[in-house]
Amino acid sequence: MAQKNYYYDKETCTYKEEVITPKKITKKVLEYLSMGVIIGGVFFGASYSFLDDIKQKNLKEKNNQLVAQIEKVNAKLVNLEASVEDIHNRDNNFYRSILNTSPIDNGVWNGGTGGAVTPILAMQPTALRDAEAKLNNLTYKIELQNRSFEHLSKLLKENQEKLKRIPAIKPVPGVVISGFGVRVHPILHIRKEHTGLDFTAPIGTPVMATADGVVATATAGNGYGNQIEIDHGYGFVTKFAHLSEFKVKVGDVVKRGDLIALTGNTGLSSGPHLHYEIIKNGEKIDPVDYFYQDLSPKEYEQFRKEAAAASQTMD
Repeated sequence: MAQKNYYYDKETCTYKEEVITPKKITKKVLEYLSMGVIIGGVFFGASYSFLDDIKQKNLKEKNNQLVAQIEKVNAKLVNLEASVEDIHNRDNNFYRSILNTSPIDNGVWNGGTGGAVTPILAMQPTALRDAEAKLNNLTYKIELQNRSFEHLSKLLKENQEKLKRIPAIKPVPGVVISGFGVRVHPILHIRKEHTGLDFTAPIGTPVMATADGVVATATAGNGYGNQIEIDHGYGFVTKFAHLSEFKVKVGDVVKRGDLIALTGNTGLSSGPHLHYEIIKNGEKIDPVDYFYQDLSPKEYEQFRKEAAAASQTMD
């Protein structure tokens, strides 16, 4: 049996049975619907806010990952910058010196540094801006270096005879055990200028001419022991010391790679090795930059590091 509802009539001061009319039903339905809409709106708003937080969290994580990747790229760009600078220094200080042409001006070389920051780039993370700047700078310098090598290649063809007379290979296959510079002499026990490179070499190891030239001296005695000097012209002379046997005599014309002597332990020496020097225009210079013909760029860089680190001196 359906439950009856009553209401209090103030005019008659009695309770009367509530009569359900379509109007009242409609009113009740609207009230319930309104309440449902309000509750649903609150729930939807809370759900939307929760989903929005998740989306922001995901975007933040992706952004952090992207920044980390950009920083890794930045680190690689730094290494690449160092490599390009090494190539540039070798170009300026060695190739251009040999080919008697002016070095690339520092102002020109650094002309690609910086540049205007666009509004879009200015809004990006610092790591991305740094990577963009490094990439622009590298692009400029690589293009400039390419043009330089094209110019040097042209000069190279025009200077073939001169290049045959410039030291360009290792005189023996041994490892450098003492580099150019001040060292403690192993016998005299004093700090002394070491004016060449010492190569490990058992007695009897073949010694090769490092460039075309004429044998100027082949003598014995003094601290160098048995030694040979080759005059290559263009201001270049090479010296080979502590030899055990000569394979050439004064006045002989030699080509790069020709056998000129055998290594030994003569003179003021603490063990079998080859002492090798390059004299340019009367001044003794570091031979480390003059092995470009028989070493790849990677091997050359490794050789430079070994020569710089070598501290044991044999003479």
